[in-house]
Amino acid sequence: MLRCAPGRTGIALAANSGAYNAGIAAGAALGGLILPLADVRAAFLAGGLLTVGACAVLLAGRPSARQ
Repeated sequence: MLRCAPGRTGIALAANSGAYNAGIAAGAALGGLILPLADVRAAFLAGGLLTVGACAVLLAGRPSARQ
């Protein structure tokens, strides 16, 4: 974040903190929706699948070292 906004580090850190907290809130909301419909295992499975998906997106957007 600090490399993306070198002159505005305060705003960059606030945006990073906001995104982090939004992710926590979204995970809590998703868990709150899944738990009444299924059991705890389904909530853990959904969290794991979202984590794997996020890692795949990050790895796909990573620049290749072979250039």
